[in-house]
Amino acid sequence: MNTFDPQQVLKITVDVPADKQEQFHRLWERILNDEADPFNLQVHAAQKLREDIKAEGGAALKRLYVIANGDTGQSGVVARFLAGLYNGTRFQFDLTDFRRLDDALFEDCMALLRMDARHCVQEVHTYFEDGGRKWEQMISDWNMDKKATS
Repeated sequence: MNTFDPQQVLKITVDVPADKQEQFHRLWERILNDEADPFNLQVHAAQKLREDIKAEGGAALKRLYVIANGDTGQSGVVARFLAGLYNGTRFQFDLTDFRRLDDALFEDCMALLRMDARHCVQEVHTYFEDGGRKWEQMISDWNMDKKATS
């Protein structure tokens, strides 16, 4: 039997003639359990895609946070990108800065952006223990807090 995430369950009410109740129940069980059913294949593919995007984005976020706490030009770009995801109103990110990143960092930014934009389940800083403080420290280290208020 399939297990359901309660947050992804849709409650459906159906009026079924009493004499068709058992037939309807069998049909419903078939829908839920038939792994080869095209609908279930689509559901499983979508679930797999979400899981992959979250895994890739989560791993990218960890790598990017380490880079953002470095002291290179690319580190500054990554820090501004992470600050923009943290609070885009306060820390606007210039998309042309992506041109300054090597391929691996650019791809990590895209993986994180894909996760955050399409399957956002929490804000980026909350993936880290005491993430709000860590993000504010990174922002302070790169003097972004002074630029944001001027």
